[in-house]
Amino acid sequence: MSNSTTKQVLFKILFLESLTVTLAIAGAIAFGKTPDIHFQDEGFVSVVSCVQLLIAAFLSWKIFQLARCSQQIKLYQNRHFWLIISLGLIFLALDDAIGIHEQIDFWLHDLFRIQETDITDLADDLIVGGYLILFLIYIAFKWQTIQLFKRSFGLFQLGFVLTLVMVVLDMASNGDYFTLLIIDDVAQALALKLWLRALEDSVKIFAEGMFIVAIYQCWQIAKLMTNDH
Repeated sequence: MSNSTTKQVLFKILFLESLTVTLAIAGAIAFGKTPDIHFQDEGFVSVVSCVQLLIAAFLSWKIFQLARCSQQIKLYQNRHFWLIISLGLIFLALDDAIGIHEQIDFWLHDLFRIQETDITDLADDLIVGGYLILFLIYIAFKWQTIQLFKRSFGLFQLGFVLTLVMVVLDMASNGDYFTLLIIDDVAQALALKLWLRALEDSVKIFAEGMFIVAIYQCWQIAKLMTNDH
């Protein structure tokens, strides 16, 4: 993959992700299962999600390795940024695998003795939104330093927009509060919630794909700077 262009990697990622999502939903329907069955914690799409996050973390680590050994001042100044991004992505992969944000949600309910309702159950979604805000704050803090990778910003922006859509869909499909606001019929509201869950995790897969491609492009930029020197 290291010799592929960013566009080639983008097409490969989109093809594999589209195939994954299509197989997950079509396979579930074909066997009479709910559309979100393969997107749940034990489903194969969750495994794909973890793998994608680890790939993004690996690419970030490769950029960190190039930056910390580089004699190019602008690239060298980015070493800590890519180290933090790599570690953050590993944390997100762990969160995806074992549900850290969900455990924090349970802990907060127990700590403050809050009865779990559809509204209070949104806490874990807000925690995920908090991850996104922290990333954006860190990027804003490092904004001048990372201008070196400006060509990849469009892909990153698309990834962040998709992540925001994912958080909104997660909130909408958490509990029955939002679906019952739209549909009065309980059975139809449940069906809508299940489809929203499948859509939410589908969007998450594509968001991760955009981040992989964006980080790959950053890796290409870092390698070019290293080779030019």
